[in-house]
Amino acid sequence: MGKNKVRKKMELKRFKDYFVVGSGIILLGIVALAIFDLAFLGMGIVLSGLMLIFIGIYWARKPKTEIPSDERYIRINEKAGFNAFWTTMGILAVLTYVDFYFPLGLKFREFFMIVVGVGMFSFNIYRFYYDKKGFK
Repeated sequence: MGKNKVRKKMELKRFKDYFVVGSGIILLGIVALAIFDLAFLGMGIVLSGLMLIFIGIYWARKPKTEIPSDERYIRINEKAGFNAFWTTMGILAVLTYVDFYFPLGLKFREFFMIVVGVGMFSFNIYRFYYDKKGFK
């Protein structure tokens, strides 16, 4: 019975940061929703805070042995992030020059969504690649 109490304290300790930050984000979203009358932005921020709290609950309920935090995964994430950043910068440069010389009529929102989409997908692709291949 003593082990369960210690285990629950460790779980709550791991969950505490997610809960505090998630609650702060939810409050920020409520302020944006109620005071500034930004319905779409406010609901998005509230949803982000709720997701962060649920992620914290999920990780707090996992045993410490299941959380992959060894050096290999850290190195894979670093290398994938580095390469995804430069891929994103490359696509940003290409889109800027193409739009300058051959006007595509892209609006800022479309331009931004293309760059963010390429960044997210390239990070996941690089992580998968380095997880299967390894790194040097």
